[in-house]
Amino acid sequence: MMEKVVIVILGGFFGFALSMFKDYFFAIKRQKTERYYLAIIVSASLETFISKCIEVVCDDGKYGERDYLEPQVRTPDFEPMKLDVAWQSLDKELLYELLTLPEKINDANAHISDVSEHIASGPDFEEFFDMRKLKYSELGLLACSITEKLRTAAKLPPYVQGEWSPETIFNEQKEIARKAIAATEKRNREAYTNLYSTSNPST
Repeated sequence: MMEKVVIVILGGFFGFALSMFKDYFFAIKRQKTERYYLAIIVSASLETFISKCIEVVCDDGKYGERDYLEPQVRTPDFEPMKLDVAWQSLDKELLYELLTLPEKINDANAHISDVSEHIASGPDFEEFFDMRKLKYSELGLLACSITEKLRTAAKLPPYVQGEWSPETIFNEQKEIARKAIAATEKRNREAYTNLYSTSNPST
C-alpha cells in the first residue's frame, strides 16, 4: 500500500516537473521567435531611418528663389511604438536604447533649430547646415549601433555592406562638420576680439 502511495506521489511529481519543463521550453522558444521577428521588423525600420540620415548629412542645400540656401531633404522620424512587436522579448538595455532614440532625435532637432534661429545667417546659413550634418551623423551612427546589437541578439545573418558603409559616410561627414563648426567659432571669436579692441582702444 505504501509503495503505491510513493509511486503515485513520484508520478505526480515527475508529471508536474515534466509539465513545468515543457512550459519553460515552449516559453523560451516563443521568446526567441518573438525576438527574431522583432529584430527583423525593427532593424528594417532603423535601416530606413539610417538611409534618410545619409540623405540629410549629404544635403548641401540648393539656392531658392530668394537666393537663400535651402535644404533639399527633410529630417526623418523614428517611431518604434507604432511597430507591432513583442518588446518584452528584448533585453532591457537594448530596449532602452531603442525607445529613447526618438527623444534623441527631438533633442537634435531642437539644437539645429536653435542654431538656425539665433546663429545662422543668410544667404548660405553655413552654421545650420554644419550642425544638421553633425547631429544626423551622430544619430545615424547610433542607429547603426542599435541595428547591429539587434541583429546579434536575434542571431540574424550579418548585414552585407556595400562599397561605402553607412558608418563610413557618417564618420566622414561628422568630421567635416566638426571642423567647419570649429572654424566658424574661431572666426566669430576673432571678430568679437577685433570689434572689442576697436571699440575700446585704451584697453
